[in-house]
Amino acid sequence: MKTWHTKGFTLIELLITLLVAGIVLGIGVPNFNEFVSNNRMATAANDIVSTLHIARTEAIKQRANVTICASADWQAANPTCNNGGNLGDGFIMFVDCSAPAPACGVPNLTVNGFDTVLSAHGPLPNQINNRITTDAAGVAYVSFGPTGFPRNAPGFGPAIQNIELCDDRGDHDIGGGIAAGRWIQMTPTGRPQMYRDRAFVQGAQNPLNGC
Repeated sequence: MKTWHTKGFTLIELLITLLVAGIVLGIGVPNFNEFVSNNRMATAANDIVSTLHIARTEAIKQRANVTICASADWQAANPTCNNGGNLGDGFIMFVDCSAPAPACGVPNLTVNGFDTVLSAHGPLPNQINNRITTDAAGVAYVSFGPTGFPRNAPGFGPAIQNIELCDDRGDHDIGGGIAAGRWIQMTPTGRPQMYRDRAFVQGAQNPLNGC
């Protein structure tokens, strides 16, 4: 008479496996979510800073005004700077002249016959909120003159001097004193400075008061 042996898991082995899997998931999922949030924030902040650097470089190279402004219709053939717009809705970078070359004139925050759209950026992720120091009822913009120094557009209020990016984690240390949010400050010479240390993002020196 033959005895048949069935290979498989016992109930105890199955329960232990499920317990271990539950522990691994309990540890891994929060870490993965943190990783995704960190990557999302870093990408958004780097996109803005890179655009600011490129705009300043183009202004010097082309000896013209180059403006970045909030634009909800950034995909349009002739995009516009929006009153009360938010950088989170999308933004454009363009040569901003009010007179033909080589005069160029002053920035007028309008893409017209003297101008060229250099780049367009879609909306920031929904999970990221941004705040700026400027007239909330006006156009959110940064404009660089031919020298590379930031300048205001006459009749449109002050240009952005500070940008703050936050997500639902708020005032959160992701490790090593690094903040979940970011603070981008425009220096007097036009070079953007990005802060990610929590001591700066949440500190009194940030006029937007942190996340």
